[in-house]
Amino acid sequence: MSTKCLIASLVLLLVHTSSGQRCNKLSFQRLCVTDGNDLVLENERLSMTINKTKGQIIELYYNSIIDTTIKSTNLVGGGSNYYLANIDVDGKNASVRPYMGNINITQNAELIDIAFISNDTSIWPVYFEFHLVLEKNSSVFYYYSIHKYLRDGYTAGQLRWAIRANMDIFKYYSVDGKRAGTMPLQRDIKSAQTQTVQDWTYMFKDGTVYSKYQQISSNEDINTVFGIYGNRFGLSLLQTHKEWVSGGPFKQDLTTHTGHLLLFHEHSGHYGTPELVPTKGWTKVYGPIGLYFNEGLSLSEMYSDAQRQLREEEKKWPYQFVTAPEYNAQGRGSVSGVLTVDGSPNKEWTYLILTEPHVDDPQFESATYMYSAVAGKNGEFKIPAVRPGTYKLQVIAKGVVGRYIQDNIHVYQKENSDLGTIDWKQETHGELLWQIGVPDRSSAEFKSPPGFPSPIPNLEEYRKFGTWLSYPKTFPNDPDFTVGLSDPAEDWCYFMPTIKTPGFPAQLKLVNVTQNAQPTIWKVRFNYSGSTKGNATLILGFTARVKAGIRALINGEEILEVVDFDGPQGDSALFRQAAHGIFHQQSVTFGLSLLKDKNILELTPAGVVNQNHFDRMMMWDFLRMEVSN
Repeated sequence: MSTKCLIASLVLLLVHTSSGQRCNKLSFQRLCVTDGNDLVLENERLSMTINKTKGQIIELYYNSIIDTTIKSTNLVGGGSNYYLANIDVDGKNASVRPYMGNINITQNAELIDIAFISNDTSIWPVYFEFHLVLEKNSSVFYYYSIHKYLRDGYTAGQLRWAIRANMDIFKYYSVDGKRAGTMPLQRDIKSAQTQTVQDWTYMFKDGTVYSKYQQISSNEDINTVFGIYGNRFGLSLLQTHKEWVSGGPFKQDLTTHTGHLLLFHEHSGHYGTPELVPTKGWTKVYGPIGLYFNEGLSLSEMYSDAQRQLREEEKKWPYQFVTAPEYNAQGRGSVSGVLTVDGSPNKEWTYLILTEPHVDDPQFESATYMYSAVAGKNGEFKIPAVRPGTYKLQVIAKGVVGRYIQDNIHVYQKENSDLGTIDWKQETHGELLWQIGVPDRSSAEFKSPPGFPSPIPNLEEYRKFGTWLSYPKTFPNDPDFTVGLSDPAEDWCYFMPTIKTPGFPAQLKLVNVTQNAQPTIWKVRFNYSGSTKGNATLILGFTARVKAGIRALINGEEILEVVDFDGPQGDSALFRQAAHGIFHQQSVTFGLSLLKDKNILELTPAGVVNQNHFDRMMMWDFLRMEVSN
């Protein structure tokens, strides 16, 4: 930046509201901003009018090349843009939409950054500012926010920024290229059956069921894109290197849903993530994310182009236009190395996560940054754009039981820390006797009872509403699995309900099932011909849980009972159409003297069950038995 531009920027920062280069509304000629009752931010491609008090985009225009009429159409007409915080202050719940007291404008020849600063700290006791950034001749505008601790007594359950677009134009959506199609019509949603179904779930007259949770996006892809689209152009939300995500790289969250809504969750409690609890000295930058306008002849073409743009955004990370010291765009380092498992690269995916030293488990962390990368086929990895400091490396890999943890990982400014070759010796308790499923923190490989059809295309069965209601029809006698003969994809259900007929009584009527509150009893039959001197170890991996425990018996002898687990009581992954929520692992060692030539492992709920346990369940990752003589 030139000295002249720098001085101009500093002057602009000293005032509450200020004008940069003035522009005529919808001129689409140059990078400019102008004041009035509202702010207008514009370049050659985009124009947005922003309400000063609420910081809301109330008008949004796109200078289309292929459809010249669209540039005079307000793309949020009939909708809105808003920020919403669901918080708890001194024990009282509140939903807050911040009011902006100060506006700072930073401008140079290449970009304009407008910061909106909240002044309602008596209601929402945190320092909060969010930014909208527009670059010269760009079809992307950026959003990011900065939060800082002010006092104790404040927790956040959900923080989100959203655009509810013009539904006459944005008729389509794409979550991942496969879950893509026509938005359910608002009139159909308003007339749909909801009372006997579920929250944010709609049963239409044709028998199909739609839920916003069918459009969740999994963060394990690290860099993601999803969006809403018209006939010839679209608006996609681009996320790269999601260091701000609560719950780690396996966190899932909402993307698009009813009302043609495009969502960015800074923090949410969906799928079991704990509340955000700021402590003294805490500050966090969420984003930046990019909002990308593009054009194309089809939905798939526009989505593919948005993926291309996402790759371009990856090259810019960390974004140099963010000058906040908390973001530290200029002084970051990286961590690299090679990760092997028992001397060889892992055949499947391997996630590497850098956390603060105090973080025991990323899925329970909300306040700090976490940096992630996926190892290559040869085990090489590089975790980019890490703030200098001391970290803990945590590794999770498909097919590998447990986690690898290495402390005292030092990251230095503008340097790469090469860890060399790390050989992870995976957890073992002897010789493998049998295993059902694959350790991958997902239950997707198991059998899913049929759910209701959905207007969302290409849904895996577990993403459909009501799979649990079909459990008694698919497994009338509970799973009875014979090792070596049975198929996990057909003979082992992806979840274990506490009672024979899971589901709310009103939901059971949808499938003509009468409640049966008897406990489920699952069986695994296996042979053993080895020594009876020594020990066996049973390891159970669970990908989700709702208020349930587990009890295990070998040939009628109890070897394990766990009534409760660490973490949240329920993550609702089953009922919110996901294959995983909060992961738990439980192991037990017992004497081989309990084994015979032919054996039965029985799995039942822990404790006494009753008719009110209709929503209690566990979701499976894997079962593994090893023997040591």
